[in-house]
Amino acid sequence: MFAGYRSAFAKRGATSFCVAGVLSRLFVGIYPLGLLLLLALPTGQYGKAALVSGCWTIGNAFGSPVAGIIADRFGQSRTLLLSIFAHFVLATAMLGSVALSAPLPATLLLALLLGASGVNTGPMTRARWATMWPDDTPERSAAYSVETVLDEVVFAIGPLLTAALAIHVSPSLAVASAFLTASGATWLLFQRHTEPPRRPPVARVDRRLAARYPGMPLLLVLLLVVGATCGAAEVLLVARCAELGQPGGAGLVLTCFAVGSGVSAVVYGSRTRSGPTSLRLALSASAFGLLPALYLTADSLFVLMACSAVNGLSMAPTVINAFHLLDELVPVAIQTEGLNWVWSSLSLGFGSGTATVGKIADELGARPTFFLPVICALSAAATAHLLHSRLKLRTKTEALNTSR
Repeated sequence: MFAGYRSAFAKRGATSFCVAGVLSRLFVGIYPLGLLLLLALPTGQYGKAALVSGCWTIGNAFGSPVAGIIADRFGQSRTLLLSIFAHFVLATAMLGSVALSAPLPATLLLALLLGASGVNTGPMTRARWATMWPDDTPERSAAYSVETVLDEVVFAIGPLLTAALAIHVSPSLAVASAFLTASGATWLLFQRHTEPPRRPPVARVDRRLAARYPGMPLLLVLLLVVGATCGAAEVLLVARCAELGQPGGAGLVLTCFAVGSGVSAVVYGSRTRSGPTSLRLALSASAFGLLPALYLTADSLFVLMACSAVNGLSMAPTVINAFHLLDELVPVAIQTEGLNWVWSSLSLGFGSGTATVGKIADELGARPTFFLPVICALSAAATAHLLHSRLKLRTKTEALNTSR
């Protein structure tokens, strides 16, 4: 069952860059909730806090494609070196602005810049896997599943660490703990032997952005809505825990989602699949679209944790299939950029969902506001089926033209 996983890690350097990659992207699981709690715990108001947290995520979303282009052109090591320095400076400035009660526009600007400075190394490690296993082999499928599991590890450990530090020690420590990821980024920086080769400048002349290849716009819209669903749900889960009188349970609830997604990633990645990738994506997105309605039934922390875990089961297969479809839609030469567009769409959606629902939850309460992520999830399922129909029609057209 796990032969593909053993084969994937058989090559030199695979385990090393994989571990470094997960350490270096821990901040992705820390900052959204960390900023939310940093501003919300002292006041009990989620509107401003959610806006700042959302701005960080949006900044990270816009910075990711730029980081991908730079990494393709100049190499991952130079991109990481620049990111580590900028991130350290901006994180210090963000903590200072909160401590000094800086005006909201200044805090929002710092949140945007801080998010843009953080390079999520998930696309970088996936690009290394794609270079190590250049064909659509079981090893690459297993590697992508491992990366998805590690993403969920980040989103499991990050909220737990953040909630524990913010509530029991100090909210500032929750954000400051993101500096721990600098060690992982530095470790990855020096692993040059597994780094994808840089493309010569001439190869970039007159080429399209990865986001403009056929099928990519709809795929990115799909991931945007998936991210919005998760972002809105995260804020509402935190707010709902507070309504239930157990604000410290927020980290556990978010971790349950990550555990559910991680389990499904391990099982899904260990199986051999057939059929068009777009169809598999449509089916997994259908489950993703239906499950958030369970949140409307939660009236206790335990039920909320169970609903969160069940919802997580559909997340990993949807993301794994999205990455596989990306391999089919985007040329290998711009793989890192394409992977960052995927992450950017997820992050932009997550940030938009986070920033939108905070004020609504303050006015209506968390439970009624769960209708918003439910609607977003159903939209994601509809987009996935539309994408499958478009790609299926395109394949038939190309086959017909070839036969003539």
